[in-house]
Formats: sequence, structure tokens, C-alpha cells
Amino acid sequence: MAETPEPALQARLDDLERDVRQLRARIAALERLVGNAGEHPSDRTAVREKAVYDWQG
Repeated sequence: MAETPEPALQARLDDLERDVRQLRARIAALERLVGNAGEHPSDRTAVREKAVYDWQG
């Protein structure tokens, strides 16, 4: 059976769990805001050029 953590440690753990829930909610909100924007053309070009460079190396 697991031991009960000391109060200070339990409080810190509770704070961290709350922070994670808040961050997940913020990420979900940002993903909804951005929507399905797709890939930016400059990103596509950069990836293609890097792949060519890596292949030549």
C-alpha cells in the first residue's frame, strides 16, 4: 500500500496537477483558435530545402 505523502509535498503535487489541467485547457483553446490552418508555405519550403541538403550531405 502506498504511503500518504507529507502535507507540503501533497500540496505541491496538488498545485502541479492544477497547473497541468490549466495548461491543457489553454492548449485546447489555442488549438481551437488556430483551427485547421494547415502548413504555412514557408514551412513547407524550409523542410523541402533541408531534406535536399541532408540528402546531399
